[in-house]
Parts: sequence; structure tokens; C-alpha cells
Amino acid sequence: MKNKGLKIIGGLLALLVAIFIVLTLTVDGIVKSGIEEHGSQLMGTEVRVDGVSISLFSGSGSISGFTVQNPEDFSEEVAVEIEEMSIEMDVSSLFSEVILIEGITIKSPNVFFEQKGFGANLKVLNDSMAAASGASSEKAMIIKHLFIEAGTIKVSTSIDRERSGEASFSSIELEGIGRDGNNTISDAVRQVIEPILEQAMEEAIKSGITDQIENRVRDLFDN
Repeated sequence: MKNKGLKIIGGLLALLVAIFIVLTLTVDGIVKSGIEEHGSQLMGTEVRVDGVSISLFSGSGSISGFTVQNPEDFSEEVAVEIEEMSIEMDVSSLFSEVILIEGITIKSPNVFFEQKGFGANLKVLNDSMAAASGASSEKAMIIKHLFIEAGTIKVSTSIDRERSGEASFSSIELEGIGRDGNNTISDAVRQVIEPILEQAMEEAIKSGITDQIENRVRDLFDN
């Protein structure tokens, strides 16, 4: 009888462990596919995430290997690369109408600006985000706090001749993304990515990398 009871308890424990693993993989998978799907639609190019790991108990975790591929007609360089983001979220909200993110910290993003002919890769990405803004979505998202650490921008331009360089841009902090209740997941992703692109380009101009071609670069973004 005792052995039978131990077997039952052991079986229940094994079942609980299996359920926990399935739920963990489900949550991680939901977040990963959500970022890739909505990000790719928003940016008009492929968005990838290597891995997601979020605790079912605390809602804290990390997202690794986030990349935004360069748009069509540009080089095979990655336009935006973030090796790691830390995230704190209400896991139960994944199954509600509004996903609640307590905080996201983006660690040392790398941005690649490429001017080719009369176009620029970051302008194409910005235009894609603007066109997709307000797209329908079943869910809304609130991000209470967003902190983007200082990052790096690499520049490659051939407006008058081939040039390249590198500069850093300062950290960015935002509060209350989506608090108006009208933000779709795509809107939230846009508000995370957009300041990275804008700050990176602004800092590149200030640093002197694009000094002699500043007006031409600004024209690309104003058109």
C-alpha cells in the first residue's frame, strides 16, 4: 500500500512538472511569435528573436538575439541588433485583452544606417512603421517603463563618395506606453523601436560622421 501511495505521489509530481514545462514553453512561445509576427508586419522586413525565457512565477525574464533585417534593395547587414532585453510582465495578461508589461530594459542596441542611391534603410523602416501604425490587432499592450541603454550606430553612405564611421548614442527612457488604451501590439513595438532609430541617426549627425552630408541625410528623412 505504501509503495502504491508513493507511486501515485511520484506520478502526480511528474505530471505537475510536465504541465509546468508545457506552460513555460507556451508563454515563451507566445512572446517570441508575437514579437516576430507583429514586428515583421510593422517593419516590412524580417524580425527575429533567438530566445525568450520568462518565469511563470515572477513574470521576469529575458529576450535574446533580437534583430531587424535590412529592407529590400540594401545590403545584408542587420539594421537593428539587440543582444539582450530584460522584461518584467504580468504573465496572466497574455491571456487577456490587454498585455501588461511592467518594464523593459534594452541593453546596448546596435544600429546600422545605410544610404544607397536616393534612399536610406532607416527611412524605409520609419516609413513602414508609419504606414502600419494603427493596424488592427486583437490585443492592446501597455508598457509602464522602457529604458534603452546607450547604443552604437554604424554609418555607411555613398552620397558623394563611400564613407563609413561609428558613433554612440545616449540612453532613452519612456513611461506609460499605451496607457491611453488604444495601443495595439504593433503600436507598442513601434514606440519601442522608433526612438532607437531617431536617436541613432541624430547622434550620428552630431558626432560628425555625416558632417559634410548632413543636409542631404536630413533631406532623405524629410522627403
